[in-house]
Amino acid sequence: MLQDLVNQEKSLVARVDDARAKAKAVIDQAQNDAAAAVAAAKEKAEQLARSEAEAGNTEAQAAQASIVSAAKEAAQALKLRADAHREAAVKSVLEKVLP
Repeated sequence: MLQDLVNQEKSLVARVDDARAKAKAVIDQAQNDAAAAVAAAKEKAEQLARSEAEAGNTEAQAAQASIVSAAKEAAQALKLRADAHREAAVKSVLEKVLP
């Protein structure tokens, strides 16, 4: 009878040890899976950030080019107006200076 109790205890201890080993394996696997998921999410977030930054940079360059183009057009229009009125302005000044 005592031998049966000892055998049952040994069997129980072995089952507990086996359950602990299985639990540790499950925990280790879960930690590895979680680390892989975090790494994948981080990489995806970094790629998205790079993509958004590139898109923003491209948009900023397009806006800058549009502003520069509009400024050049406005400057050209002013130059044309000034050139068109130059003779009249010179004539007016000369008439006032040399009566």
